[in-house]
Amino acid sequence: MRRIVNTIDIAASPHAIYAALRDLGTYPTWLRHSLVYRGTTTKAGADPTYQDSTMLGRMPGSLIADTPDHELRFHQRKPSGALDAVIEYDVADDGTTELTRVTRIGELTTHGVLRAVQPVLVRMAAAESRRTMAALKAHVEAAPPASPTARHEG
Repeated sequence: MRRIVNTIDIAASPHAIYAALRDLGTYPTWLRHSLVYRGTTTKAGADPTYQDSTMLGRMPGSLIADTPDHELRFHQRKPSGALDAVIEYDVADDGTTELTRVTRIGELTTHGVLRAVQPVLVRMAAAESRRTMAALKAHVEAAPPASPTARHEG
């Protein structure tokens, strides 16, 4: 298993960041295609499952841990078992600044034939992790702030 860690400060609330990460269906709107990532599709229903299209084919995944406004953990695995990935996002607000610190931890495990190219896959995954964090920051910081609930007086 190889571990990749990225941290970034984002000028947004923990809730806004968590909501963006939790809404898998919107990933294609803010996370553009790359050499590695080619899109995310979700399945209808309450089960939080998805499928990423990657340079290695399709990677089915599911949400395995969810603490609102604090943590999300996803698990993806090639159907062949040759590649297994756990991606965790930790969202931390220390309450002293306007910034929220987001840490993305990726754990990549290869088996079989992919084990021979693991160093290449790790470098590509590290670059993709940095790209994902930069895209998340740009997306969340560009979003208009939540408007207060409108009051209706009658």
